[in-house]
Amino acid sequence: MFDKINVVDLAVIIGLVAALILAIFYNQNELAMSIASGLLGYIGGNIKTAATKKENEK
Repeated sequence: MFDKINVVDLAVIIGLVAALILAIFYNQNELAMSIASGLLGYIGGNIKTAATKKENEK
């Protein structure tokens, strides 16, 4: 299922999740919404890119 784990992507996702939790903890609603939308966009773009690369390899 997981061919390779990309360390950079994993670090970015962990960092954004930590920042999101801290923003929620410190009641920074606008910052939390911005981080959440950025995280979703990053993950969505990453999945699309990974699927395209996998199709090109075949």
